[in-house]
Amino acid sequence: MRGVIVYGEDSLGKNDFFAFKLKSELENSGLNADIVYKVEGKPDFAVMRVYDESINAYLDERKIPTFNDSKVATICNDKWKTYLYAKNSVPMALTQRAEDCDMPYPRIVKARHGHGGSEVFWANDEREFKDIVSNMRDSAVVQPPTGKRGRDLRVYVIGGKPVVAMLRKSESDFRSNFSLGGSAERYYPSDAEQKLISRVTMLFDFDFAGIDFLLGEDGLILNEIEDVVGCRMVYRYTDIDIIKKYAEHIVYKLNHAQNT
Repeated sequence: MRGVIVYGEDSLGKNDFFAFKLKSELENSGLNADIVYKVEGKPDFAVMRVYDESINAYLDERKIPTFNDSKVATICNDKWKTYLYAKNSVPMALTQRAEDCDMPYPRIVKARHGHGGSEVFWANDEREFKDIVSNMRDSAVVQPPTGKRGRDLRVYVIGGKPVVAMLRKSESDFRSNFSLGGSAERYYPSDAEQKLISRVTMLFDFDFAGIDFLLGEDGLILNEIEDVVGCRMVYRYTDIDIIKKYAEHIVYKLNHAQNT
């Protein structure tokens, strides 16, 4: 079988470790995979490491197995759609669209399609809020400050099953993202936390994703879900070879589909 690992032209350079390790692990299992920016022809499978509606539509039209599928990609790459889809199933931070927002200050403003915390801002008053929104390239959603400041929990999921949870921390920023200079440590969820995590995984057919939770006084609060999730901190702070595990999941799922 020959498939593709799809990246954006602006993202491959900083994510080449993931790209080439996944390619190598798949090839070790007998699957050829080319790293590409666009999809042509009809590959046997596609691993999406970029969100691109046109590519997802192309793959769906040709019934090409895709990791993650277009439902996960469409919902989880849009913070507003994620909120609407999951808010009645699991605890979530109140989320409003910027144009309809009436919550008090301070407010946290996020690009609907942002990743990695780079388009997340703190607004103390209306002047700051309007300035932030007017300068964003994307439409925005707004949340109140929720949970422990500078702390959150990322749970990595492969094939719908949690693999490892990482507590992300920042002492200098309300954003705890590892890619923004924060630190992390492995975290072992309690029984109650594991049940909540399972409630989230049951909502989607995840191949590989990162589920981010805020640390509320009464337990975990679903914040957002990363479809194209990075995993540098897993390799920095644990001995889990998570990309290898992802490759094994892809191989298993493709082989199972062939045999059914």
